[in-house]
Amino acid sequence: MQELRSTDILDKEIQADARKKAERMLQKADRDCETLIASVEADIQKAADEKKAFFNNKLNSFETDRKAVVPLEKERFKVSFIQNAIIQNINKYLEGLSEEKRLELASRNFDFKTEHKVNAYVYGFSPDAAKKFLSKKLGDKLLSCSETKFGAFVLEEDLGLSKPEGMILESEDKKFRRRLTINEVIEKLLDTNRAELSTTLFGGDL
Repeated sequence: MQELRSTDILDKEIQADARKKAERMLQKADRDCETLIASVEADIQKAADEKKAFFNNKLNSFETDRKAVVPLEKERFKVSFIQNAIIQNINKYLEGLSEEKRLELASRNFDFKTEHKVNAYVYGFSPDAAKKFLSKKLGDKLLSCSETKFGAFVLEEDLGLSKPEGMILESEDKKFRRRLTINEVIEKLLDTNRAELSTTLFGGDL
């Protein structure tokens, strides 16, 4: 009987000890969970703060770039507007000239005293009118005169002229070539007199 009581007491002591250990383990687990949760929350907050700072920086950079781009776009628009207005007025001027005057204009920078015999390739102008004009200037040094297209014979920038006109002179051996074009004359005019033309058109307001 004494042995049974001793065994019962021992069982109770073991169970009590087990409960205490379990309670301690649970308490430790709770503390670990709280620590883990606090750590996760801190990490989440840190990540959120970093993201916020990142997007704020992006927004500030975008705003800075936008403020820089607006004046640049405005300047580009102004330059384009002035260019178009100048070309429109040049087109009106050219339309008022006879074909012979335009032929004279296209060839204004060429010395017709050249020793080369040349073939002429014409675009925009009437081939007959161009041949007559060149024959007066070159005499027997003009070998032929035929029609071509703008940009087909030599690479030229399209300035926006309503009717590009020109003559390409080339020797038989192709070692000599000259452009006599309205495009070339207008290019030089714009390079040297753009500011003056702008002031004439807009009174210096732009």
